[in-house]
Formats: sequence, structure tokens, C-alpha cells
Amino acid sequence: MKTYENANRRCYFAALVCTLLSSVFAVELQFYKGAVLDFALAGQLRETVRSALLLISFIGLEVGGYYLFQRLSDRFVIGCISQLRRDIFDSILARDYVSYKNRLQGEYLAKFTADAETIRDRRFRMKPYLWEILFKIALVSAALFRLDWRVAILTIALLTTPLYIPKLIEKRLQKAQSAYLAAMEECLTKITDWLSGFEILKNFSAEDPIRVRFRAANDDAMDKLRRDTRLGAVSQLITTLMSYVSYYLVLVAAGWLVLKGDFSAGDFFIAIGMIDQLSWPLISLANILRQLIAVKPVCRRMEEFLAESAPEQTAGTLRELHSGIRFRNVDFSYDGQREILKSFSLSLKKGQKCLLRGPSGCGKTTAVNLLLRYHSPTGGSIELDGVPIEQLGSTYGLMTVVRQEAVLFRDTLRSNLTLYRPVPDERLREVLTGVGLSRLCESLDEPVAEGGANFSGGERKRLCLARALLRDTEVLILDEPLANLDDATAERIEDLLLSIRDKTVIVVSHQFTESKLPAFDQVVTLH
Repeated sequence: MKTYENANRRCYFAALVCTLLSSVFAVELQFYKGAVLDFALAGQLRETVRSALLLISFIGLEVGGYYLFQRLSDRFVIGCISQLRRDIFDSILARDYVSYKNRLQGEYLAKFTADAETIRDRRFRMKPYLWEILFKIALVSAALFRLDWRVAILTIALLTTPLYIPKLIEKRLQKAQSAYLAAMEECLTKITDWLSGFEILKNFSAEDPIRVRFRAANDDAMDKLRRDTRLGAVSQLITTLMSYVSYYLVLVAAGWLVLKGDFSAGDFFIAIGMIDQLSWPLISLANILRQLIAVKPVCRRMEEFLAESAPEQTAGTLRELHSGIRFRNVDFSYDGQREILKSFSLSLKKGQKCLLRGPSGCGKTTAVNLLLRYHSPTGGSIELDGVPIEQLGSTYGLMTVVRQEAVLFRDTLRSNLTLYRPVPDERLREVLTGVGLSRLCESLDEPVAEGGANFSGGERKRLCLARALLRDTEVLILDEPLANLDDATAERIEDLLLSIRDKTVIVVSHQFTESKLPAFDQVVTLH
């Protein structure tokens, strides 16, 4: 977290300068309060007025300095949390697909929400206020020695005792905070999971049981939040009580000095003001320390999350296919026991079309995922242009994959097709016409609903195919492109796939029309 604080150090240090000046004015005006009282009691009108005007000036300077401090500290906090969230997102995008799937979507959402907000409120926001309190304590302590060393020593000795409370319960604070965040992460994971299957929930009339499960997860999270806040409240209560007891002891001591004649009425007034200036900062300091202690495990987990990276890949990423793709006696198992692929071999020349077919679970998609380097073969090898795939980097630069699920984003049609790359409108219209969607050629800037809900299933499939063709890579992989389509739409998609030229095409499907199989250069049936 220090990286973000250092990146915004200008706002941070400017805020500290403002709070230091504000604290100086706040302490100094206490002496003018006493001066106004003493001069008024002595009947010195001119000195009373002069001191009162200076008092008003110092009040204005204190308020103005504190306003600037708040503005600058807010800018510091916003800068830190903005960069943290940027790095969270960058960290997610930097992962390969397999490492990304190792975590649930709810965990990623929790990093953006619960974890980031906790760090914002309990670390970034507390750091400037910590220094504000420390400045105030140091200046008030110095001013008390200026007033009377006996009152200063007694005040500092008594009012600093509550600061030990957060340290005494440090482990309980951290445990309570971690328990709440873990429960919140689990709740967000469940919500994401349920909402992704919203249609199923409605279709099966499962709202009531899901509502019960949500309430249980939410209640669990709120239960842990209550424990966390209860522990904080108890700590704050003890701290406040100890501070008030100390306050009254110092008040008694100051009154005793008045009775002895060592203090004037103005001095007593100054002492009261100084004690007020010191007691509340010390109470606040105990709370700030509690927050900073509790957030340590969250910061540590966040730093570990940001440090996670995709497996290192060697140089030499292939972006152009010269000869072809070859599977040599490839074996693969997810669990080390049940083999999905056994001695699988395939030699596909550049520009050829290949159909991988067979029943569900036979390894068709697994073979494609091995080619995409989502996993490594447990036996045999995969080669591109005769080079073992392990010696290459990411194969995304060479291949475009279109999955069974048509993925469209809530953006314009143009953005969905280009994925924010500059592509001429003429090329977009050409590809849309090629996939049988010429009616959309004049709707490039029209919005696409979430998940492409304003298009039919077949249109969504063809839009995804158009997006893949616009990327224009050497290899095009289509995983179950005919799934969940009516016969007419499926036949239209088949014809589109077979019309593709100048690309190496791998189609994974168990339902391609038999009469069209001769159009493939190879048809491989897995069992």
C-alpha cells in the first residue's frame, strides 16, 4: 500500500502542512482566550478588544487550514483508491484464462468493493488524520509546558493511558475484520452465481429458496460485521471513559493551582481549553490506531493478490503459421487418474479445415484448450510449424476462439465487433454482410443490451463469428458453434464456416450435417 501513498505524496504532504498550521493556530488561540478573560476582568478595554480581534483571526486561520487539510486529504485518499482499483483490474487482466478461473467471480468483486473500501477507510483515510492528531498532541503538550510544567506532566501521563487499549486487543481486532471480509466475499460469490442463472431461477420458481439462502449468507456477513463493530465500540468506550476520568483529574489539579494563587482565571481558562484540545485527539488516536491495526491482514492479502501473475512464458510468440499444427500422441488428464485424451494425434496443414466430433466428454474441447495453452499435455507433444508449443509464448496472437456461449458486451454494436480497435466501416459492413447480417450495417452505433439480449440466439452466434473474422488471425477455432440453434440457423452457420477461406479452421461439433462433412479436409472422431 505504500506504493499508492508514495504516488500521492504531494497531496499527502500538503495536507500535513495545512493541518500543522491549523493546529498551531488552534493552540495559539487558547492563549488569546485567556488573555481576553484576564484583560476583561482587569477592565483594560483596549487590550481586551485587541486580544479578541486576534482571537477571531486565529479562529478563521484554524478553520481555513482545516478545510484545506480535508480537501487535500480527500484528494490523497481518492488518488490512492483509484490507483488501487486500477491495479486490481490490471492484475485480473494480466492472468491467463486458467489462473483467472481459479478464483470465483465473487472474489474479484470483493476485491473491488469490500476489500478496497476497507483499505480506503481504515488505512488511506486514517493516515492523514493520524498525523493531524500527532501534530495536535505535540503542539498542545508543548503549550502546556509553556503554561505550567506540573499541569503538562499530569495531563500527558493521564490522557495517554487509553492509547494502550488497541494494542492489547490487536489480534482480536484483526480476526474480527478478516472474518467479516471473508463472509462478505462468500456472499458476493453466491450473488454473482445466482444472478448469472437468473432465467433458471425464474423458470424453476426458485425465488423463495434462493431468498432464504441469500438471507442466511447476508445475515452471516452482517453478524461478523456486528462483532467487528461491537469490538470497536467496546474499545472506544473504554478509551473514552479513561479519557474523561483523566480529564477531570487534570481539571481538579488546575483548580487547585487557582486556589493556591499560581493560576489566574485566564490561566485556568487556557488550561481547560488545552485539555479539551488534547483529550479528544487522544481518544481519536486510539480509534485510528485500532483501524490501522485491524486493516493490516486486509492490506497483506491485497498485496498478495496484486503480486499474483500468469505463469512465465518464453519468448518467440508465433503470430504467423507457415506449415501447420501437429498433435503427437497427446495424453491428458485433469486429475491424474481419468484420461481425457489418450495417444491423440492430428496433423493439420495451414489453410485446411478440420472437424473434431464425438460425444460429450470425449475430449474435443480439451484438445482445443491444450492448443490454446490453457493446460499442458501429460504426455506427447503439440507443435506449431514444428516447434513444441512449450517453447512459445501465448498463442492468442495466432488464434481466435469462438466459444459455444455467445458473449456480447453492453456497448455499441461497433465496439462489440471491433473490441475497441480501429476498423473501417466498409470492412465492418463487408463482414456483417458475409455472415448474413446486412440489416445491421447501418446500426453500427446502436446499443447492444447486456448479454446481447436484443438479438436472437442465431444473431448472437453470427455476431461473434463476425468479430472473430475481423480479428483476422491465421487460425480460427469454433467450439460447438451449432449448439442451441434451430435447424435453419444451424445450416446457415455451417455454410458460413465452410465458406471461410485463407484460414486454418478447427470446428468442434458433434452435430454437423453429415452431407457437408466432405467439405472438411479432415474429420476426426474422438471416442
